[in-house]
Amino acid sequence: MSGLEPVARPPLRRWSKRRTSLEGRDMQERLQVADVAQVYRLWNEYAAALNAGDMERWLALWAEDGLQMPPDAPRRAGKAEIRSGMASQFDHFDTGGVNIQPEEVRILGDQAFAHGTYEFKQMPKKGGESKRYSGSFLSMMAKQLDGSWQITIDCRNYDQRSG
Repeated sequence: MSGLEPVARPPLRRWSKRRTSLEGRDMQERLQVADVAQVYRLWNEYAAALNAGDMERWLALWAEDGLQMPPDAPRRAGKAEIRSGMASQFDHFDTGGVNIQPEEVRILGDQAFAHGTYEFKQMPKKGGESKRYSGSFLSMMAKQLDGSWQITIDCRNYDQRSG
């Protein structure tokens, strides 16, 4: 026997193909887990930026052509409109206790969606009664070349609003 006989090779080849296929799936699963973790980090940063009252930090999480659909307000298309629409919120209110709880994050290639719940408290900077808000959200995100994610669409509603 020379070691090059076909009888010895097919089991090795079949095992190699199967192993490569499993490794490929394994790699895809690892990448998807890493992407999901990045999306969770995005929502943590979103909450931290709002809690800090840092509009620029918060806007950095948005795609240039992002679409914001807030409750009780017209939709805002593009970062410039989002900035303009949110300026009075950042200027006149302190936001605290922001808690964002994604219930599901689904990665679809270089796009992702998340839905879940949120809550926060707003206090007028000049004093006055604070208000608590809670609601649900559905958002789309796009993966950037550096591996980070940015919000492309954010749609929210209120479950309740109380003083």
